[in-house]
Amino acid sequence: MIELPETKGSRVVKFIEKFCVHGEGDFFGEPFKLDDWQKALIYELYELDDKKRRKYRESMIGLPKGNGKSALIAALGLYELLGAGVTSPLVAVAAASYEQANLVFGTMKTMCNESPLLRDMVETYENEIQVKNAPGRAFRVAAKAGTADGGRNSCFIADEIHEWNNINLERVYYVLSNNTAKRQDGLVISITTAGYDLDSLAGRLYQRGLLKESGKSDDPEFYFKWIGAKDTDDPSDKELWAKVNPAVQNDWWPIENLDRRYKSLPIHEFQRYHLNQWTRTEEESWITAEQWLACQDEELELEKGLDTFVGIDMALRHDSVGIVYGQKDENEVISVKSKIWLPNDEKYMDYQEIEAFVVELMKKYNVKEVAYDPAFFERSAQVLLDRGVPMVNFPQTHSRMIPACGNAYDLIANSRVRHDGDPTFSDQVMSAAQRVTDMGWRLSKGRSKRKIDSCIAMVMMLDRITAPDPESNEPDVAIINL
Repeated sequence: MIELPETKGSRVVKFIEKFCVHGEGDFFGEPFKLDDWQKALIYELYELDDKKRRKYRESMIGLPKGNGKSALIAALGLYELLGAGVTSPLVAVAAASYEQANLVFGTMKTMCNESPLLRDMVETYENEIQVKNAPGRAFRVAAKAGTADGGRNSCFIADEIHEWNNINLERVYYVLSNNTAKRQDGLVISITTAGYDLDSLAGRLYQRGLLKESGKSDDPEFYFKWIGAKDTDDPSDKELWAKVNPAVQNDWWPIENLDRRYKSLPIHEFQRYHLNQWTRTEEESWITAEQWLACQDEELELEKGLDTFVGIDMALRHDSVGIVYGQKDENEVISVKSKIWLPNDEKYMDYQEIEAFVVELMKKYNVKEVAYDPAFFERSAQVLLDRGVPMVNFPQTHSRMIPACGNAYDLIANSRVRHDGDPTFSDQVMSAAQRVTDMGWRLSKGRSKRKIDSCIAMVMMLDRITAPDPESNEPDVAIINL
């Protein structure tokens, strides 16, 4: 018999269905009856740990538009204010603007004013909901620098965080999150539809969730729930529309509405808003999602005895560092693995950790070459050379990168590359764009400015591993000009 995790979900569900009513819309003033998918989400979000405390302290929830995000999150906010049993609850409701924040906060006020039970428990004001005869309040805030300092929130609700797309908005998120972390059982709930820039607050939280789902990170206090289509799904498939839109499945939103939206919106907007897919401008991508997916092998492992080639692309600040290493089998198929670093809080890289990883590769595999861009890696290359690592200078000139990019495209298009489907690596590969020069095309960042460092590292590695004779390709092996 499977033992289900202990949760406060049933308490939350009972509170919402007993006390809350629907706000503005077709069901105005009617009792809030949760659908099964909403109950399942609540039971997961409110799981308890071994000490009977809240298991998840931070969450990322993604839903297509039209599926009752505002109503659900407003009801959870009222539970955190009135039903959670918190001493002096303080619930912050924030969005990129006051108008957006008011979609959730206004729904909370309407629920209070229209509910026969809640209206006697609170006083509602323009920007606050105050608990009667006890400490506790919910308040609305716009994500603007200087508006969020101070306070110890017991719950912080961040709405539509795909719109929190600049450094000032992100700072507010981190300030409010840190304030919430000061409370013994504080909870951060981030909810959104998909965006287009994974190098953003929402994008990083989304990728964090994917890494946890794939088992590539240990993140026990982070809850991730993403309801949406996959990158390879056909956006014109009406069965897919119903599958990823719970409102359609439960017959309270007709699929005809989606059909009208499909006909009137640009396809990438329909994908983002109604299929909850992260989008990029398709014509910029150097390969298709289908080509990359055809190369995926989630069980992929490298062999210790085979010759191994390594590519490194590194920046000084604000970017990622990608190391891609691969082996070629007897069928000329190249298996590749990746390791990616993001900047720390000070926006600098930990060079020593990166150098140590390369040394570990030397110990684990039969590394023949480590190709690197000398622009930012000269110091580390010298350190690694001193430790016996065979470093190959691979400058990012047109004459080197244009044929290397063409070689990588041919290998992927003909399924002669295998990868394990790592989501961050895959996104960086798919985010690279063709840039035409007078000598041919090479890869660069597209208009979205997503990171592509591990893709460039892969291109260098594939160039070196497929050279007929590595020595005949005239690399500047171990020549480092400091």
